[in-house]
Amino acid sequence: MLIKTILLFSLLSLCNIGFPQHLRDSIIKTYQHSLPAEGHNKYVLIELDVSAPQALVNKILSATTRQLTHDLYIIDRSLFYSDLSANPYIKNILPVNDNWKLSPAMDAVKTSAPYREQQLHTFNVLIKHPDFALKFLRKFPAFTPSAKLLSAQKILSLNMTNGQVEDLLLHEDSVVFIDVLTEKPLVELGTPGYDLSVNKINVVHDKYPDINGAGQQVSIKEDYYDTTDIDIKGRFKYSPLASTKVSNHANFMATIIAGAGNSANYAKGAAWGAQISSSSFESILPDQDSYYQQQQITVQNHSYGTVIENRYGLNAVAFDLSAGYNPGLLHVFSSGNTGTGVSSTGKYAGISGYANLTGNFKMAKNILTVGAVDSLTRVVPLSSRGPAYDGRIKPELVAFQKNGTSEAAALVSGTALLLQQFYSMQHPGSNLPSALAKAILINTAEDIGAPGPDFNAGFGNMNAIKAMDILKENKLFSGNIAQGTTQSFLINVPANVSTLKITLVWNDTAASPLAPNALVNDVDLEVTLPANGFSWKPWVLNSFASVDSLNKVAVRKKDSINNVEQVTIQSPVQGSYSVNIKGYNLPAGTQTYYVAYGWDSLKFFNWDGPGKSALMEAGNRSILRWQNSFTGNGSIEYAIVPSNNWQTVAPIVDLSKNYFYWDVPDTISQAVVRIKVGNLYFYTDTFIISTLLKPTTGAICGDSVLIYWNKLRSINRYQLYQLGDQYMEPLFIVNDTVATIRKTVLKDNYIAVAPVLTNGLTAQKSYAFNYTTQGAACYINSFYVNRNADVARLSLSLGTLVNVAAISFEKQAANGYVPVQSAPLTSQLQYLYDYAPLKPGISYFRVKITLASGQVIYSNPEAVFYTAPGKYVLMPVPASRGNDITIIADLPEGEVISVIDVMGRIVLQQPIQSTRILLKTAHLPAGQYFYRIHKKGIQVASGKFIIL
Repeated sequence: MLIKTILLFSLLSLCNIGFPQHLRDSIIKTYQHSLPAEGHNKYVLIELDVSAPQALVNKILSATTRQLTHDLYIIDRSLFYSDLSANPYIKNILPVNDNWKLSPAMDAVKTSAPYREQQLHTFNVLIKHPDFALKFLRKFPAFTPSAKLLSAQKILSLNMTNGQVEDLLLHEDSVVFIDVLTEKPLVELGTPGYDLSVNKINVVHDKYPDINGAGQQVSIKEDYYDTTDIDIKGRFKYSPLASTKVSNHANFMATIIAGAGNSANYAKGAAWGAQISSSSFESILPDQDSYYQQQQITVQNHSYGTVIENRYGLNAVAFDLSAGYNPGLLHVFSSGNTGTGVSSTGKYAGISGYANLTGNFKMAKNILTVGAVDSLTRVVPLSSRGPAYDGRIKPELVAFQKNGTSEAAALVSGTALLLQQFYSMQHPGSNLPSALAKAILINTAEDIGAPGPDFNAGFGNMNAIKAMDILKENKLFSGNIAQGTTQSFLINVPANVSTLKITLVWNDTAASPLAPNALVNDVDLEVTLPANGFSWKPWVLNSFASVDSLNKVAVRKKDSINNVEQVTIQSPVQGSYSVNIKGYNLPAGTQTYYVAYGWDSLKFFNWDGPGKSALMEAGNRSILRWQNSFTGNGSIEYAIVPSNNWQTVAPIVDLSKNYFYWDVPDTISQAVVRIKVGNLYFYTDTFIISTLLKPTTGAICGDSVLIYWNKLRSINRYQLYQLGDQYMEPLFIVNDTVATIRKTVLKDNYIAVAPVLTNGLTAQKSYAFNYTTQGAACYINSFYVNRNADVARLSLSLGTLVNVAAISFEKQAANGYVPVQSAPLTSQLQYLYDYAPLKPGISYFRVKITLASGQVIYSNPEAVFYTAPGKYVLMPVPASRGNDITIIADLPEGEVISVIDVMGRIVLQQPIQSTRILLKTAHLPAGQYFYRIHKKGIQVASGKFIIL
């Protein structure tokens, strides 16, 4: 009953509603201590009048350990109790017991078994100072093996029983909140696959070729990835926190974030030069700060979720603390795959399609939560929506996915690594602050769906190239604001601008667990144009708990719940705009903030794809992408370089769609695409149309490897690649569709091939393949013999016909092997030959391959056993003492052979159960023996043999 009362109290707190008297009485009874308020208990419950001045509220907040509702606070009475007791706005002061420290999640583990049962659980404890954890573990060293000190050393995680929690932790003054791990995280990906062009990451690769994430370290928090994957070769880093379980999902995340593109062109990730680390998500809490610092982690990807949770739980507190303590660390989360789900808790309970993020850790303020869009930038139904439990905008961004928000988060993580590398090049020795990274990514996102931010797509679809450009152009500023002060910055906006956008972000102080509103420090953004006195406030969404309200478009007003604020101005006039940052209410002290800004021109057109590194497969359908400010229609054409012969792709194209599906011509050459808008032409980069080669291993002989591939028309030269220490490296060029490679020059077993155009440019590489796993031997992949009656069928499979001059089948004779058939060479790699009639006994066959150089290659001999129906062959006869005798039968039916010595005694009896058995005579002494074979009691054969 105790925990259920706490749970009810927590739900009411989250809903921000008043309490009926009987519920208030129940809560007071649950929390009230038997001692009077003037007693020795450390904490009291303060009931504050809702009309109390902000200064008093801030004073109470500075002493608050837990804020229960907007008018109920648990405070440390030792701080300034005497100042509060006579204040007219204080409605009540009540002594409290320690039950307010318990999370609603405790109810699940306490009702699953007797209260003081011995089953261990993982408990996460919010403490005031790390000294308490050190003293506790010195006093109770048995808990040390499972103990972790996390999130600015404010959260102690350890394994205990419920009884131990109550006896050893609950009543400690330094303990603020106790939670328990009850939900196991699940990855949030359906089908693997991604496309870098939807979020313009491919454009970054083309425009900023030196920016690939090098020098940056990302941690993937989930299961472990396969360290033998060639797309992360040489760039994964040992982590003591890695899971012992390897999963494909972790490999997909590693590839999307930082894949090298070694195995295939589409396996190239966003930050393909970054280092990769791993951390198990067995505990959903952040990792220890020492891990982030020692491993130099600047991005941690969290593509997993639990159940829909609408509360600011201890996990959310932990990630806000982690971000605050590690300002250069960006936590990126997937929003979840429950976009049509319904929350059962909080003020949005029962509202379908909203407030369905998977896990209370996604309620944190200082993280990035990422939803999903399809290739046409439409939010997909499975993508979990906001708002957060208190009405904040969630997710902040969306990105491309194929079938899950996991990969959307991974694309954002990879892009953040690119920004971090670029920033470190601009500011040597400094890391990109996570709040500034958020400001850049949010400010440059493309608005989709309803105008302005919304609870489906947040602030829009990530645009990586705009984010990089804004960092390059340094359209940023930051500051440290104090209560009641304003700081202003001027932005000179040129003429012919379509949209001006300005975004303010700060890493806010962590609120208390289960706080009704997570925001602590309230900073305001306002933009003014001094020349005419106009002003613009940020966009704010209606967070009232109804579908109609949540669907409404954003309006301009003061924002008091988000730590991200954005102002956009359509068609701004030329002039100097003032960006004003005000410290409206800062109970936690001064606040560091960051601002990113930028604008789009009135008439612009940018191609997003194909870029110069695009993979455009000949004869296949591909997608053309662009961004523009034009309305109406245009026309698309292409030309094969170097000709100037333009061919029509589409005479009428809707420019506002920003994409077009193109049936790529069946050619291998350079090409360029252009779009005509009025009298203006906009050209893509020159790119290559090609066909992917399909190389395979032909032969592995001694110290060399022969590979071959399909010939492409008009292509006479081919570039070979091998896998180096981290990436595919050029090996050599050949003027043929076959190559012999000495094993001594190879650094690895993976090889790829690419066509070389007549102008010397190299087209896309083939898939990389492991030459040792293609089933190839030294020309002869397989040779075997099957028997049907007295016919032996010889089957040969070659790896290649390159350099093969002749093929012949041979049979063993008394003086060695002799040819029995010369196989005429064809274009096939499979050859069959039937040899007949077989003689009773064992026949041996082999294949002889003669190469153009005169070298001869033989297969291993293959044996075939034969005897006529109803006949039996014993061999060798005579037999050597100590060796068994082979019996060959045609179609045995359970015959039994008996061996009889010269005295008439049966010395051996053995069933004949297959066409070839060993008669176990090795133990028999030398001499003459007789044998009889019976089938179903009738003698069918007899004879004699000698053992020498």
